[in-house]
Amino acid sequence: ADRWNLAAVMGYEAVPLAALAFVIFVNAYSTTFLFSFVGFMVVDLGAAETKDEAGYVAGYVSSAFFVGRMATSVFWGFVADKYGRKPVMLVSLFSIAVSGVAFGLSKSLTVAIIVRFLAGLLNGIVAVSKAMVHELTTGEHKAVGMSIVTGMWSLGLILGPAVSGWTSSITS
Repeated sequence: ADRWNLAAVMGYEAVPLAALAFVIFVNAYSTTFLFSFVGFMVVDLGAAETKDEAGYVAGYVSSAFFVGRMATSVFWGFVADKYGRKPVMLVSLFSIAVSGVAFGLSKSLTVAIIVRFLAGLLNGIVAVSKAMVHELTTGEHKAVGMSIVTGMWSLGLILGPAVSGWTSSITS
């Protein structure tokens, strides 16, 4: 009867796992929020004149984050092993906040791409989160813990573009 009661199943692990799940959600959201408007943004910045050009250039802006993250994932794993998971998470969350504001204030395509690249470079959340799930859960709850984190990642990937698209349609 209690197997579907997550608090009873997870026990002491519920609060830190919930915090990690929220961090994963924020990370996924911040990764994808620009997808609904980046094509319009590159046109507004004067980097594209047609829809075809806008899609092409928007791909550079969107992928810059992932290039940065790919370049430093192993580095963040080493940092987390040496200094702990929490400092990596705090640096990553701080970089999400700063880069989100900086990206919103970008006045040129070059700045937008650099900001997204730096956001990925300074983001070690994905590299560290799976190790944290392993550390936060006991043997019989590891699959549930990973499922919760994966679900929150998926929710962030869905809500990032959906909410930004909705809010951008309100302002126009």
